[in-house]
Amino acid sequence: MPLFFLSYAQEDNRNGQVQAFFGDLSEAVAGLAGVRWHEAGFIDGQMLLGTTWTDALASALSTSACLVALTSPRYVVSDYCGREFRVFADRIDEHERQFQVRPPALVPVQWIPCDRLPEVVGTFQYRNFPAGTVYAQDGLLTLKQRRRHEDEYRDFVDALAKHIVQTARDHTLHQPAQRPTLAKVTSAFGPPARPQEQTGPSVAGAVQRATNARHVHIVLVAGSSAELAGSRPGAEERYGAVSRDWRPYRPELEVPIGSWAGAIATTKSYGWTVEDAEELAAVREWARAHNQIVVLVVDVWSADLPRYQLSLIRYDRDVGSPRAPVLVPWTAADDAASGGNRKMWDTLARVLPHHVLHNTRDVWRTEIATSARFQEELEDVLVVEQGRIYRTGTVYQEPPTDGPGLRPILEGP
Repeated sequence: MPLFFLSYAQEDNRNGQVQAFFGDLSEAVAGLAGVRWHEAGFIDGQMLLGTTWTDALASALSTSACLVALTSPRYVVSDYCGREFRVFADRIDEHERQFQVRPPALVPVQWIPCDRLPEVVGTFQYRNFPAGTVYAQDGLLTLKQRRRHEDEYRDFVDALAKHIVQTARDHTLHQPAQRPTLAKVTSAFGPPARPQEQTGPSVAGAVQRATNARHVHIVLVAGSSAELAGSRPGAEERYGAVSRDWRPYRPELEVPIGSWAGAIATTKSYGWTVEDAEELAAVREWARAHNQIVVLVVDVWSADLPRYQLSLIRYDRDVGSPRAPVLVPWTAADDAASGGNRKMWDTLARVLPHHVLHNTRDVWRTEIATSARFQEELEDVLVVEQGRIYRTGTVYQEPPTDGPGLRPILEGP
């Protein structure tokens, strides 16, 4: 019986960081519990989404003393991870019904921050291990990747290991009589939570925005599935109720593009927010005042919507201000739906003519066909934009102007 089960999104382990964390945690747990390393924890490093649940995985999920859930933008939209979460949460509920005690055995760990967590995750937040400012803002992955945070990372792992071992000693968690079957399990996450849509222009000062300079505003030009049902074939698969539900790379990537961009920004130590392009002017003004980065992600099928046209045209005409970089996802499905990319260029030429005319790579990245290519382009854009801010950003700490302004002269005895 493993002491802990590590639940995570497969895509979050592309660089091996999840596997490395599992090794660190297993070593710490094994040392505290006096068991062999391979008996400390269970991780599924082989099975991909959609394949058959193995008996070994089902047994580990049914018998582990704790579940550690590495939350991230990918994790919270993964139906597969939601099913793992459900199986373990049901075990805790059953234990509580039988013994009137709710063991702290399901531990969400913020691997990569995401702007919306399923409500069920919030009911399992425990504070038995340290969570400093860096962890709270940027997640455990940042602590692990950056050498200057090595001590904080080790403290976190050690405290989490103590929590797991103590929980295993204090509680014998309920075990189901039969191993769970994936096909019969419903995801605990359900449909993603949807923020309320704005019904009118925002009131100045009502929106609370970050003031930290290392912050990225991811501004989306994306309509809803209802708005695009008549113009974009397959709109119900790629759009939702609001702009931030847009998933241009589906089924390759199930994560909404705003959350995917935020996850990329997090790995570069940026805070981030996802915003609608109707607020583009206000966002740019705020970002300019605080030396922040604005990235405009444009869905060509939505750029013609009346609520976006005016914002985009005004932005394009504002040649006196620094231009926000524009990223344009355009997949094979878009190309097939339009019969070629003429639709893309015709639309962009109407709403962003100066961008199309000048076609400067620093601020103009089009026909981004895959999520991996999107990551490359966004990472490059962040480097370019940070360099621009270093050169032209606002300096707030002015040198003193009182006094004679003479240079000091040092004289010997």
